[in-house]
Amino acid sequence: ERTDAGISNTNYFENFRYFMEHVRGDKPFFFWFGAKEHHRSYEQNSWERNGKKLASAQVPGFLPDHGIIRGDLLDYAVEIEWFDLHLQRMLAYLEETGELDNTIVIVTSDNGMPFPRAKANSYEYGVHVPFAVRYPKEFPGGRIVDDPLGFADLAPTILAALAVPAGPGMEGRSLLP
Repeated sequence: ERTDAGISNTNYFENFRYFMEHVRGDKPFFFWFGAKEHHRSYEQNSWERNGKKLASAQVPGFLPDHGIIRGDLLDYAVEIEWFDLHLQRMLAYLEETGELDNTIVIVTSDNGMPFPRAKANSYEYGVHVPFAVRYPKEFPGGRIVDDPLGFADLAPTILAALAVPAGPGMEGRSLLP
């Protein structure tokens, strides 16, 4: 599908569709979509081939505002958009099959962007990562919550949504409230 050097040949959406049609059956399911693209080693200057403009890059104040930095940020954006495209296809598939409103969808990143003062650092760009949940039965849409949370909160949240009690010693708290 893509020729960018940093883009995997893995068709994430097709893997998801295969899982849904050939593995899942009629049982509840759990599917983890983890992409590798935006973990560096992306293709330098792929932003040019993808129609991006240096002027559109948003450079955080802690990085030098230079063309090389802007290009690097846009190369990163190209790979995030690849993830977004496959996620969009998965959500459309769930909607087409009537499963979307009955599926908890959690979208997050495991760390900050791979730039200085971000990934693996305790600065804002290292700890403030994307997190979105879609589950119409429990979460009203369009809501923004500024409370800090951690990945330890995911298991208690999923268990609570399924009405399964958390085991003894489980870390984290349910986000349902």
